[in-house]
Amino acid sequence: MIKRFGSYISIALAMAAGMTACNDNSGSGYVTEDTGYTSETMYSSTAITSFNLKANSKVLADLDSIFFTIDLETGRIFNADSLPYGTDITKLIPNIGTSGSSKIEILIRNSSVMKDTTITYSSSMRDSIDFSAGGVIARVTSLNEQYTQQYSIRVNVHKVKSDSLVWDRIAWEQLPGNPEKQRTILHGEKVYTFLQSADGSCRIAVMDDPIEPMALTATATLPEGLNLRSIVSNDAAFFALDNDGNMYTSTDGTAWTATGETWSHIYGAYESQILGVKKTGDDYYYTTYPDNGTSVKVAADCPVSGTSDLLLMEGSKWADGPQAIFTGGRIANGNLTGATWSYDGSKWAKISETPIDRAKEGMSLFPYFTYRKANKSWRVTKLFTLFATGGRLGDGNVSNYVYVSRDMGITWERADRLMQFPSYIPAFYNADAVVWASELGSRSSALGWNEMASPAIPAWLTPLTDGSRAVTPVTTWECPYIYLYGGDNASGSLNPQVWRGVINRLTFKPLI
Repeated sequence: MIKRFGSYISIALAMAAGMTACNDNSGSGYVTEDTGYTSETMYSSTAITSFNLKANSKVLADLDSIFFTIDLETGRIFNADSLPYGTDITKLIPNIGTSGSSKIEILIRNSSVMKDTTITYSSSMRDSIDFSAGGVIARVTSLNEQYTQQYSIRVNVHKVKSDSLVWDRIAWEQLPGNPEKQRTILHGEKVYTFLQSADGSCRIAVMDDPIEPMALTATATLPEGLNLRSIVSNDAAFFALDNDGNMYTSTDGTAWTATGETWSHIYGAYESQILGVKKTGDDYYYTTYPDNGTSVKVAADCPVSGTSDLLLMEGSKWADGPQAIFTGGRIANGNLTGATWSYDGSKWAKISETPIDRAKEGMSLFPYFTYRKANKSWRVTKLFTLFATGGRLGDGNVSNYVYVSRDMGITWERADRLMQFPSYIPAFYNADAVVWASELGSRSSALGWNEMASPAIPAWLTPLTDGSRAVTPVTTWECPYIYLYGGDNASGSLNPQVWRGVINRLTFKPLI
């Protein structure tokens, strides 16, 4: 249990009961002759009541605002929210406060940059301390110099890059069946993957959890010329277009029937409705299935093909009701855009004030989280974030840059270096993104996944939580994985792999 100074007196009472001060002439062991203070008060003067690091912008901005926990029961001082990966902690100066001690000594042991030594602390101290070896001890002597207490001090630094994406490859080097095309979407509470071979045959894998091994369990009888990439779901049924724009539907993905509709592009599903575009003459019109009876011409700068998957947001501080959004695509005049468009149940609108700076088609759009640090407190806040990645540029090249928006697509920016994909993930477009909370811990290395080598996670690392705290030992915990299925390279060939990843901070085992 973590306690502050006020609670320390109860510990001191128990310990002082068996002690007799050297200058106690009464034999009671309760009143000290030199000061008149009780023994437990003297022992309590060995309590460290405050600890932080002196400011040093060359090491880290706002270094002096980092919060340290003082555990008086176990004699530990540490920062539970670790410093960023790579922070140099070999030359730091501490600020230490007590309730009236006579002396504070700092013992340095096992340092690679300092000799083993003992430094007498003062508030004006300029000697820096190497905290990198973990061998720093603060020894506090009581006001009457009769008692001492030692505290181990640890300055924690992330051993892996915080807030970067770490990707793990599926156990198989290729998707089952050596497919030429693939489409993966959510349908109800399951993940459906359609895999089409060169001969046109199509198999389906249905997964309750995408962390489980993929198994092809059904064969789809697709209408001739069905565009696999156009398949969408409203949870009740699948819908897709063929190469001539004819719309088909299926309840299970295997048997398809014509709807009688002819569209040029499907955006996706808004609750039970399917949203898309029809072309009449030279003009494009927004349309729905079932038809809602309205006919509105598509805005000149709104994409009519090549859009990302449509995401349905159930509500946010930017909108009262559900919002469906997509990013990127090709507009009617053939140009590409990096803007985000939104549908609120009745009308479409472009919401991007700062679009993605490189216009693309076939981007992967998914919701996730990022973290932002307050300038003064060093506290970290979890933020709902949209990610857009991949895509094909106007010159035919493909990209794997990662972009983020923390305001539902109004403002986009290229993610910082730590959140860009590692070099071993190839550039792509038309990959399918699924975010799914999978159980980590005891099952993380099972189920056929070949995980990339990663550093051991120290026990003292803590995840950002929503205020809850584990009260029993934790052996498994849920983490939202990002799964990226397939994707085409610049020549249009399928990348027959599934990549999965998380933002590192979410993989840290909860503090026990």
